[in-house]
Amino acid sequence: MNILLVFPPQSLDERYTRNMGDVGGFLPPVGLLSMAAVLERDGHTVRVMDCPVNGYTVANVLDEITNFKPEVIGLAAITSLAHVTKQICEVIKNQWPEKTIILGGPHPTVMPQEVSKEMNADIIIGGEADGIISDVVKNLDAYKKKRVVDAGRVMQLDSLPFPARHLVDMRKYTSLPNTYKHDPHTFQVMTSRGCPFTCTFCHDAKGVFRQRSVENVIAELHELKEKYHITEVAFWDDILTLNKQWVAKFCEAMEKEKLIWSCYSRLDLVDEPMLRAMKKAGCWNIFFGIEAGSQDLLDNIKKKMTVEQMREKVKLVKKCGIEIRGSFMIGLPGETPEKARQTIQFAIDLDPDYAQFTITTPYPGTELWKTAEQYGSLDRNQNFTSWTEWQPVFLPSGYKNKEELLEIHKEAFSRFYKRPAYMLKRALKIRSIDEFKRNLKGLRVVYAMTSGKKAEKVSH
Repeated sequence: MNILLVFPPQSLDERYTRNMGDVGGFLPPVGLLSMAAVLERDGHTVRVMDCPVNGYTVANVLDEITNFKPEVIGLAAITSLAHVTKQICEVIKNQWPEKTIILGGPHPTVMPQEVSKEMNADIIIGGEADGIISDVVKNLDAYKKKRVVDAGRVMQLDSLPFPARHLVDMRKYTSLPNTYKHDPHTFQVMTSRGCPFTCTFCHDAKGVFRQRSVENVIAELHELKEKYHITEVAFWDDILTLNKQWVAKFCEAMEKEKLIWSCYSRLDLVDEPMLRAMKKAGCWNIFFGIEAGSQDLLDNIKKKMTVEQMREKVKLVKKCGIEIRGSFMIGLPGETPEKARQTIQFAIDLDPDYAQFTITTPYPGTELWKTAEQYGSLDRNQNFTSWTEWQPVFLPSGYKNKEELLEIHKEAFSRFYKRPAYMLKRALKIRSIDEFKRNLKGLRVVYAMTSGKKAEKVSH
């Protein structure tokens, strides 16, 4: 059977609501590639059409359907692109009513009934679709009768084949400049799924944590070495460091791989022995969600850490020689401009190697989506095009208007990155032409975020 999997069109400027030029970066659609691998294992002929990275439009999708003649079309549905997904469904059904359309992704996972009413699709899958897609395609008529299906979670991650990266041009994907050390085409690998913590802004709060075996992860890295000659990798799961025993075994294995790598974690999940083992195994950078600089804001989002804990752990990570990417949120419940500036100052005081400032976005399915009006106003009547973390859809009651919040957001980037001491620190760390280009690209991101003007291109 011919099956076409599509990630809907979106430009970098639409994603970031800034004139980003080429600096924003696109990542491969790992969810679609995982489903594609499952379907290929079943003997189907699969194509993956990643519209954003290729600059494809809805018209290009229709051309591909005409040429490839798929019996089944799978669409990734994310909240900020729900309007595009709806449009594609309508056009396909108008021209090819016999085609089977399957929707999956975050949006149908958290709003299955709304998606069922609004989108002209045959089957709507919530949850981790790669765990059920094989059965769905084998039994299309039965699933069409159900229409809305909860796939649940894949409990045995080792049972999944590695993502079918050969179905896309991996050299087209580039990471943000603070997420790679030498190669902007750094590959992303997931070692786990789920997060057991309770942050109110997270769609996977109180999730079931599942982790691949170390052997399975290393086997995927061997495949990437053989096929793509990788020298570094970014581990993209929410919290790589939850299981200390697993991390110890993983680091022992990674020492032999001679790769440099980065990952995500929480500050309360790392200690000195772990950090030193990670550093020895090639870890150069860890992303931590710090979020806010005042305790009441942290408590409002159920972060379950103190400001002082974060301060001490940041010192420890630096002591162990690992770079830090810190994430901070502007526009949190209970925030005022004064408290936002407290968060900005906290970021400056911590002085991570990179700071990410996003605008708080109450996504459907999160606790914050349900409670936002207790803390301010949320425009629930939009078609979700603004749900990108780069423009305000939620306005805390402590702000006069959205323009004030946007100015604070720009101020955060400006105050953190335009410090002479920060610029000198970055310059002194440059050891190669690759690192020089990476830092130059990072400056262009700051320029785009603070000026509203288009960043000029710098070659890789």
